Amino acid sequence: MCYDKSIEKFTGDDGVQKLYFEPAWDRTISPADREKVINHFQKQTKQPQDGVQFSFLWKALNYKGEQLITVLIHNYEDMNFHLQHTAIAYFEQGKQQANATFSLPCEIPGNTSMPWTFIFSKTNETTDCPQYTIEN
Repeated sequence: MCYDKSIEKFTGDDGVQKLYFEPAWDRTISPADREKVINHFQKQTKQPQDGVQFSFLWKALNYKGEQLITVLIHNYEDMNFHLQHTAIAYFEQGKQQANATFSLPCEIPGNTSMPWTFIFSKTNETTDCPQYTIEN
């Protein structure tokens, strides 16, 4: 688990959901991007929700032409969430753009949201049915 209660900084409007920045993110995220994440988190947690959801934040391309899709992963469950060899599809305007397999290096505690960037590349591309989707 990569959760450290000392890094817990923000609580959503529901009073339950917390925002967590994984240590590497906490050290390297720009102040402007941090503010975008916090604002998005506060908007997303205004209404009660359940399960695990992926909220699109932004998209970029790296020098290899791979799509970097940054999301806020919301774990609205009471239990920890672990993503291991899981197919995730990325959609733009209702059309699937990519489908790949991912694992997270840590668990996301219950009632916690965490930003993450998924790199969709040829090496992790899959035809498996996605368990989660990212909508832009």
